[in-house]
Amino acid sequence: MERIEISVIIPVYNSEKYIIKCLESLNRQSMKEIEVILINDGSTDHTEELVLQYQKEHDLLIRLFSRENQGQAAARNFGICQAVGTYIAFMDSDDYVKEDYLQRLYETAQKYQSEVVTCGYQSVKPDGTVLQTTLVSPFETVTDYGKPGVFVVWAKLFARDFIVRNKFQFPEGGKIYEDVPFSLETKFKGKNVKAIQYAGYYYVQHEASTMASSRVTSRRFPYKKMDESIRSILEEEAADKDQFEFEVLHFFTGFLFFYCRKAKKEDIMKLTAFAEKEIRKYFPEYKKNPYLGVSQVKELPFLHRAAIWVFVQAMGMHMLRPFVYIATRI
Repeated sequence: MERIEISVIIPVYNSEKYIIKCLESLNRQSMKEIEVILINDGSTDHTEELVLQYQKEHDLLIRLFSRENQGQAAARNFGICQAVGTYIAFMDSDDYVKEDYLQRLYETAQKYQSEVVTCGYQSVKPDGTVLQTTLVSPFETVTDYGKPGVFVVWAKLFARDFIVRNKFQFPEGGKIYEDVPFSLETKFKGKNVKAIQYAGYYYVQHEASTMASSRVTSRRFPYKKMDESIRSILEEEAADKDQFEFEVLHFFTGFLFFYCRKAKKEDIMKLTAFAEKEIRKYFPEYKKNPYLGVSQVKELPFLHRAAIWVFVQAMGMHMLRPFVYIATRI
């Protein structure tokens, strides 16, 4: 058996409509030293039968594990334990990638000895219509860290030893935004973290997508893991503290202003109170962050820069909770 360079971890739940396209995109990869770890998370449709049939008919190394439904985070954690590749990549079962996707990430990781490499992605409809292209290194071919605000774990490559050594895991228990603590920790604890000017991942948006179907509720937010991640990153000597502080401000701004529009008032109040507590606790000088202001961080859309500035001003006036509530009702 050839050496496995990349383990691609894919949680699967009732994905009979999309899983073959996902596997086809991996089978066509220019890089062949890969394994695909599929965690069938209690599917009740024909997903497993389709995967087993595909496994028989193609040379793509697929390792299928079927378990009772425990959620995406638990499936990813299980996949990490099974992986044998030098690197790990995550995918969602309804997404697909360009033929040179893994090769481009791998070559960058090898060139810079990176523990994390990230690339851009295209948001598409199920029929392939491109809705938006998101670049993580919009002004240069390769940059350190990359554009703020990319909290997904797909469209990235991680050194497996780095993940295992640091015992990075996703918060289990049906949480929302379980990608965020993982993304923050790996981005700011990793060595030679790079972002490349390439969009090789296709993120399929449809009504059944995880984020589209998830209602933001305070009880499902990973409070403990988020707090642990922020604290542990600040303890790292190598982390860029100013950039990390701005990243946290960016996350809470986007989350509260834009993604809590479905939430109830009591949930918004709890989530905003948590955000305010975390920022005041860990970043007491947040108003002095050098990346703040509508003229800074030009790779972010103007609306994002303006929203972060407004968020900080509202916090400074101790008006964040009422301001967030009003913003979510506009």
